Amino acid sequence: MYAGNPGDRLSGRHEVLLSARCRKSPWKVFDVEIGNLGAGGCSILRSRESFAQGEEVTLRFAHLKPRKARVRWVRDGAVGIEFVRALAPATITELNARYGLSMAVPQDPA
Repeated sequence: MYAGNPGDRLSGRHEVLLSARCRKSPWKVFDVEIGNLGAGGCSILRSRESFAQGEEVTLRFAHLKPRKARVRWVRDGAVGIEFVRALAPATITELNARYGLSMAVPQDPA
C-alpha cells in the first residue's frame, strides 16, 4: 500500500515504460502507460481516462493475464495502483528475464 511515502509500499518498484490495457467495465477498455512496477502494484503515467481513489480496475500488461487492482491514489496526472494479488516470485523472475528488468524477487518466509 502507498500512503504518500515510498517506504509505505508493500514492495519496491522498478522504473519501466510499458503499455497496458485497463478495463473499468465490460464496455470501457482503454490504453494506459505504466511508469513503474513492483510485486504489489504499479503506477499509471498516461491515460485518456480519469481515475478515482478506491476504484476497481483490471490491467493487462506484458504477456500476463489480466490482473485485478485498486486505485490507491491519484495525483498530478499519475495514478497509484495496488494489485489485489501480488505478482508471484516466478512471474517477477519471468518479467525480469523477458523484458530486461531488475525487480527484486520476494523470498518465501522460512
